[in-house]
Amino acid sequence: MDPFNRDQLSLSTSWLRESHPERILDQVQAAGFSRVELEYRLSAATLAGLRSGLRQRGMSVTSVHNFCPFPAEAEGRLEPSGDLFNLAASDREHRQLAVRHTVRSLETAAELEARAVVLHLGWAPGLGAKELTREAARQGGMTPELKAVEEARRAASPALLDALSFTLEPLLRRAGELGLGLGVENRFHVFQAPNLAETLALLERFDGAPIGYWHDTGHAHNRELAGLNPARAYLEALGSRLIGCHLHDAVGPDDHRPPGEGELDWDWLCPRLSPAPIKVVELKPGPDPDRVARAADLLAQVFARHQKQD
Repeated sequence: MDPFNRDQLSLSTSWLRESHPERILDQVQAAGFSRVELEYRLSAATLAGLRSGLRQRGMSVTSVHNFCPFPAEAEGRLEPSGDLFNLAASDREHRQLAVRHTVRSLETAAELEARAVVLHLGWAPGLGAKELTREAARQGGMTPELKAVEEARRAASPALLDALSFTLEPLLRRAGELGLGLGVENRFHVFQAPNLAETLALLERFDGAPIGYWHDTGHAHNRELAGLNPARAYLEALGSRLIGCHLHDAVGPDDHRPPGEGELDWDWLCPRLSPAPIKVVELKPGPDPDRVARAADLLAQVFARHQKQD
């Protein structure tokens, strides 16, 4: 195994609310990164500019977060989101729409020579009260309101798994043709799919296909705070299936902060995330490039230290 170095880390464009390609790349390089993950707020025009700028600067794309680019037909109507379309919808027509736009993300990733596409696999309709999970996380445990939704969510699980099986078959076929991996991300909210048990079921069902687990450190932390499941349970159950990870810190339920500025135990996390081929620092806007660079330096040191101990 090659020694871990900082250049193995990628930076998500989620850190920037910027549409000008050159300014995006200037900021990424100012933070000391040469690899990026492109996420769902990028328009087709911005993406076209990034494509040429990346080549000129000798930078690379490690991964693309569905749905990227943001569909032109949705501009002015919908907010960019990884949940723009529901891949777990019971309605066949809606699933086909979600698949079509996901295939576009796959083809974008292949054109940019990325290795994987990160997927949010959808949600159970009618249970979409986002504030319930956040409020439970703020209170530090399961609330009666969240418990009621969790019970309804468990009842919806068989139908969600059936829908996702139909969805994933064409996506995995296209991913295989393009030489890409699909990363199934752990979710934040109780109504979202898949939960831990569903992730295990899907990865077993499609064992041997180009699909794996994508671990988001802040999502796992928040679900633990809300009393849904321990954060460690994801990596204990799915660590052998890691395809990538989103690295960010949290203070209480406030996540997507620079690693080292919150409560997460990186000495526990890094050895378990070390097998992930793609490691992406995923931050919300706010920190300047120097703060982002310090967070990356910290991660690199912890990954390298545990690699030597192994």
